[in-house]
Amino acid sequence: MRDSDRPAKPVAPTRRGALTRAKLIEAGRKAFSAYGYEIARIADVARLAGVSHGNFYRHFTDKDDLLHAVLAELHQDLHHPVSRRKASRAGGILGELIDYNTSFFHTYAEHRDMLRVAREAAARPRPSVFLDIWLEMRRPFIERNRRWMEKLQAKGLVDTSIDSALMAESLGSMIEQLAYVHVGLPRERPSDERLDELGEICGIISFRSIFANATAELGEEHVR
Repeated sequence: MRDSDRPAKPVAPTRRGALTRAKLIEAGRKAFSAYGYEIARIADVARLAGVSHGNFYRHFTDKDDLLHAVLAELHQDLHHPVSRRKASRAGGILGELIDYNTSFFHTYAEHRDMLRVAREAAARPRPSVFLDIWLEMRRPFIERNRRWMEKLQAKGLVDTSIDSALMAESLGSMIEQLAYVHVGLPRERPSDERLDELGEICGIISFRSIFANATAELGEEHVR
């Protein structure tokens, strides 16, 4: 049976059941973050949650079902990006791109363990619902960039011959891979200063890719 075909456990109907389910989801997040998707065991989750194996199966069918619930919470958390401490000194659209990308790296760092697990689960060789979840999590990031590009094209600030969807996907994939390698994989969370540096360089690359030789002050009134 495919992951997407597996019937989900019903949400706990009682307050006590809801609390137990919440404890299991939090324990699952800790276990997946510490051990990774493949190595984490239901025994680890039950131990961290302080419940029995039997109690685990009252709420989840298996480890995949639990990961689905953990990633659903992560998806919601990603709708609340982490703001950088101070705005970029660069002006106009360049500064805007730097601030936007820096916020992305700080948000990625906040959830780096589970974002790494989500990517690991999405890369499984067999058909998996986790690939769909991963694509859905990254879609708003790519779509926001595409819509912004199209607005700039409509105002005559960007060459209309550029495929806005492909440009958004290309720049987004570059930034996403950089975040995975430099934020998701290291043993320790990068410093805030390093996250700021990553955001700045990606902002500069994005600006130069989109606007070529335009000045940094281009279109200060054309904000996102």
